[in-house]
This record gives sequence, C-alpha cells and structure tokens, in this order.
Amino acid sequence: VLQRKYAALIEAIDGPAGPASDAALHWAKPLQGDLEGDVCLFVTFADEPHIKPHATEHIEALIAAGIRVVMIVNTDEPADRLAIDSGLLERASGIAIRQNAGFDFGAWAHVLALCGDTSRWSLLFLVNDSIVGPLDATNFKHMIERIRSSSADVVGLTQALAPVRHLQSYFLVFGPRALQRGAVRCIFGRMRNWPTKMQVIDLYESRLTALFEAEGLRCEALFPSLSGDPLSSDDTSLRWAELVRQGFPYVKTRVLAAHSHHPQIEAW
Repeated sequence: VLQRKYAALIEAIDGPAGPASDAALHWAKPLQGDLEGDVCLFVTFADEPHIKPHATEHIEALIAAGIRVVMIVNTDEPADRLAIDSGLLERASGIAIRQNAGFDFGAWAHVLALCGDTSRWSLLFLVNDSIVGPLDATNFKHMIERIRSSSADVVGLTQALAPVRHLQSYFLVFGPRALQRGAVRCIFGRMRNWPTKMQVIDLYESRLTALFEAEGLRCEALFPSLSGDPLSSDDTSLRWAELVRQGFPYVKTRVLAAHSHHPQIEAW
C-alpha cells in the first residue's frame, strides 16, 4: 500500500499536481470589491450543466444567516452552458466556474488567493456540497450562533480520529487569529491540484488540524466524537441519526444514498 501511494505521489508531483491557481477559472459573477464580515467559500461539483439543488438551498441558508457566500463550481462543463439560478446569481457575493482540478482544497485555495484583502473578514467558512441541509432551521441557527461565539481559532463540525485526530473538512471555520496571523494564507497558499481524492485527504484534510495547532491555534469540533475507537470514528457515516438528535443540522450525501429507504431520511 505504501509503495503504491509513494509511486502515485511521485507521479503526481512530476505531472498533474500543479499549483491550485493553474486551473482555468471564469467568473460568472465577479467579486464586487473587498468582502467583509463572515465570508464563505462554498465548493460544489457539477457533472451536469446545472447546480445541485441541495447546494443552492444550503447557500441560500448561509446567506440568510448573514454570511457572504462565494460559490465555486468545479466542473468539466463549459462555463457558458452552466445554468445558474437567477436568485442565487443576484444574492451570492461571487460565482466562479472552475476547471475540475484539485477537488475542494484546490478550489478553496485558488479562490482564496483571488479574494484580495481579507483584513475585514471576521470568519472564513469553507464548505462543500457533501452535506444536505439544513434539516432543521432552529438547529442550524443554533449551530451558527455557537460558531460565532466560539473562542477556538479553527472550528469544524465533527472530527475523525484516524489516521490522526483531525477536523473533517466538509465544513471548516477560521476565526480572526487564524486569519490575521496569516496562517490560513500561508497554508492554503502552498496547496496544489492533487489528482486523486486520497492524496487530498492524506496531504490536506488529515494534516490540516495539526498544521494549525503547530501555529499555536486552538481547534475545536462542535460535535465531539461519539466513539473513542479510531477505526470507527466517522460519526457522519456511522452515527448520523444520533448526530441529528444532538442538533447536527445536516446529513451526508453518501448516507442518503446508502439509506434512502430509512423512515427518517424519507421524512426529510
């Protein structure tokens, strides 16, 4: 396994894993000046010429919560063929159509580098379309309030314990110290368009928490692990119903696919 991963890593470094900014990018709605307040870079993947409905609904909920959302669409579809809801086009703070390269981290790093001055940002949300929700408006409102009142520098919703303890990257929030001390810019500025999802997980998701903690920043999961077993610590997949009962306002798309006939999921 290690030999295969090592060989794939060398092949990627020598070939397609260029800087995140190497991907082609078109602004369907350019950024209007410097953003301020709470800012979200929301990545969605489009394998058809339209935006996934659940991604649009999630973005609308974030905007309604007072968060300025820049949507990034990773896609192989031509930019001029991609249909974008007129309401979303009006309310989003920016919409980038980006070549499908580097997965979520490549997209976040690329657009973050294009956002200019971040000195007036209070929080930076990095969110992707692997979750569906909000399932409950009250729980969503409470989650946003907890994030805004948290004293942690980096907030995730959940964490995994393997291969090392780390915040899961589908929803991350960076506070003022992480932004103002340059840690976010520095770490994301080094990111590359790795060609496989496992490389992105190994190089970024699994390591990111330790990298920020090494900078002296405190990291917190809003919903702590429900199991102490590292080999079964992915609560979003294994304990999704219990998470929702605890106020977690989302369910993973892979859970919907695997349990589509579950009564609770059918009710949602």
